[in-house]
Amino acid sequence: MRRLLMLCALASLTLSGQIQLYLTRVVVNEAPVPTSPSLQGLQVVFPDIRENDLADLTFELRNPVGADTLITNLRVFPKTDQCGTAGGVAFILMTDASNPPGVLRGGGVYSFQVRYLPPKPQCYEAYLSVAQQTYILRGTASGRTVMFEVDTLGQRQIINGSTSEFGNVRIGEAFTKSYRIVNNTGAGVVVAPPSLSNASGAYTLVDAPDSTRTVPNNSVYEFKVRFSPTRTGLIPASLSVDGRVINLIGEGLPGLVPNFTLQAPGTAVDSNTQAEASIALVSAATVEVSGTLELRFEKDLTDLPDDPAIRFVEGGARTLAFRVPAGSTQAVFGASGASVARFQTGTASGKIRLVAKLAQWEHSAQLDIRSDAPRFTDGNVQRGNGSLSVQLTGFDNTRSASSIEFRFFDASSQAIGDTGGVQASVGDVFSAFFRLSERGGQFTLRAQFPIEGDTNAIRRVEVILRNRLGPSLVRVVE
Repeated sequence: MRRLLMLCALASLTLSGQIQLYLTRVVVNEAPVPTSPSLQGLQVVFPDIRENDLADLTFELRNPVGADTLITNLRVFPKTDQCGTAGGVAFILMTDASNPPGVLRGGGVYSFQVRYLPPKPQCYEAYLSVAQQTYILRGTASGRTVMFEVDTLGQRQIINGSTSEFGNVRIGEAFTKSYRIVNNTGAGVVVAPPSLSNASGAYTLVDAPDSTRTVPNNSVYEFKVRFSPTRTGLIPASLSVDGRVINLIGEGLPGLVPNFTLQAPGTAVDSNTQAEASIALVSAATVEVSGTLELRFEKDLTDLPDDPAIRFVEGGARTLAFRVPAGSTQAVFGASGASVARFQTGTASGKIRLVAKLAQWEHSAQLDIRSDAPRFTDGNVQRGNGSLSVQLTGFDNTRSASSIEFRFFDASSQAIGDTGGVQASVGDVFSAFFRLSERGGQFTLRAQFPIEGDTNAIRRVEVILRNRLGPSLVRVVE
C-alpha cells in the first residue's frame, strides 16, 4: 500500500522538459546593463568583453505549466571541444550546485547566476546542465588595450581603479588632461564614448567622441577632461571608458579676486549730512566675492570724545559688509543689496577714512569734515510771567563755542533794550559740556531773561553764537 502511494505521488510530477530558461539580468564589471527578460535557446551567448573583465548573468528557470516539475541537477562544466586554444575556465556557476531547486511548482521561478571571467583574449564555451536539458554557453574575449594619461609632466599608464590627479586649480581657472587608449591587441576593438559621473559640474569631457568607435589594431583613441573647480576643497569624480573606471581628483582653490576701485564723494564733506561711497571691480568676478567697508574717524581735537553719529546708515555701525555677485563688477552693500554705502558725517570736525578690503586687496579714501562756524537747527521762545525763555539746538563741529549774543525786537522790528543786545561769554560752559558729551558737536541751550512788563511785546529774538572760526548765521526765533 505504501509503495502504491509513492507511485501515485511521482505520477503527479511532469517531465522537466517543460521548463524554460530566461535571461533576466546582465552586469558587466559591476555595472548593470539594460536587459529585458528573454527566453534562451540551446546556445546562450554571453556579452563580448575584454580579458579579465567580469560579466555576471542571472537566469531564471520558469515552470509555465500547472503541474509540478522535479529538478535534480544544476551544473556548469567544460566543453572538451571548446573553440580556439585552451585558455582556462571562463564560466563559473555562482549558485550552490549541491542545492538544486528540487520540486518547481507550477508557475514557479528559480533564479541562479553564471559568471563569465575570461583569462585570455579568445573564444570560450562550456555546458550548462539543468533540468535534464543541456545548453551551450559561449563568449568571446578581446585583448586588453593600454590606457595613458598625458599632461605637462609626461605620459603615465593607468589601469582600472587608478587615480588621475588634476592638482590644485583656482576657481575661475582650468586644467586639462589628455587620455590615450592604445590598441595593440592584434585586432580592432570597439570603444564606447567615455562618460563622467559625480562630476559636480567641475569636470567636462573635451574632444570626446559622442558615439561608439572601432579602433583598428596599432591605433589610438584620444580625448580630454577639463577640471574647472566650482568650489574650494577636494572634488572627486569618476571617468568610465573602455571597461575601466578611473578615479578623478582635483582641489579647488579660492579664485584670484580682481582689483577694485573705491569711489568716495570727493575729498571733503560737511557736518550733519549724509554721503555715499561705492565699489567696483576692474573685471567681472568669476564667483561671488565678499569684503568689508570700514569708517574710521580721526578727530581734530584728540582730547574730546568720539562722535558716534559718524556711521553707516544701514546697520548703524562703522563696518558694512559688501559682496560682488558672480559675473558682476558692482558691489552691493548690506542686507538691502544697495549699490551705494550711505553714511552720516556727524557733527564733529576731523577726518573720515574709508577703508575697503576684498581678498588680497585694500584701498582707502580720506574725507575732510569741513570745520565751520556754529549752526542752529531749531529754536523757540517761551513767554511766562516776568520772564522770557529762549531754547536753541544746533552744533559746533569745532567744539570751540566762546560767546553768544541775543537781540530783542518788537512787532515793528524795533530793537528793545540796548541796541547791542545781551552778550555772554560761554566758552567755559561749552568746553565743560563738550568734554562730557557723547554727541559730537551737538548741543541744546536754554537762556532765560527776566522781563519787566508785557513779555508779548517781544515778538522775535535774534541769536548769534561764535566759535574760533567766527559767528554763526543769525537765528531768528519767535
